[in-house]
Amino acid sequence: MKPDDKTPPKNSSYWDERFNEAGFAYGEAPNAFLRAACENIPAGDALSLCEGEGRNAVYLALRGFRVTAVDFSAVGLAKAEALAARHGVTITTVLADLADFDLGVQRWDLVTAIFAQPASATRQRLYSSLQQGLRPGGAFILEAKVEAHATANDRYPGAAILTQEIAPLSIALAQEQSHELNEGRYHVGLHDTVQILAFKHHAL
Repeated sequence: MKPDDKTPPKNSSYWDERFNEAGFAYGEAPNAFLRAACENIPAGDALSLCEGEGRNAVYLALRGFRVTAVDFSAVGLAKAEALAARHGVTITTVLADLADFDLGVQRWDLVTAIFAQPASATRQRLYSSLQQGLRPGGAFILEAKVEAHATANDRYPGAAILTQEIAPLSIALAQEQSHELNEGRYHVGLHDTVQILAFKHHAL
């Protein structure tokens, strides 16, 4: 299979196979937008959706967050645990499909979705529950692939649709751009992405 992400099948066996490859499919370094967006977010309880092999979860743990990493690839989560151990931090891994994953109630200070791109119905259900799942002042950080003319029923919608789906979170940043990625073997070169940083208001 060539190293690209042209709408791969979204099932756990596909990702198990990818994460079974030597090395780290998307590298060991954290996503650059995540690193920049969480710079001023105080450490707390963080949830990383579709964590994969652990690069972002381990970064957050090194920043002092108590991290729960969710993915439906057991292979990816095993590599995430090994990466955390190598860096001397602990993360909690949860093997789950986002289709029936529950964010809980006021459980998280940070939720991240870095190239977590589930089917539209799953995305809409999850993102509509962010207001409930985040604690007051909690943050949501997203970077995802975006496709031109995508609708709310597509897998890769843009900022206008996504900001509606995460309402009533307060939007600090929502932008689409073409930029160079250098994340392992599969995110290399020019990519069109959407980036969002949003917060849940403190209760008055």
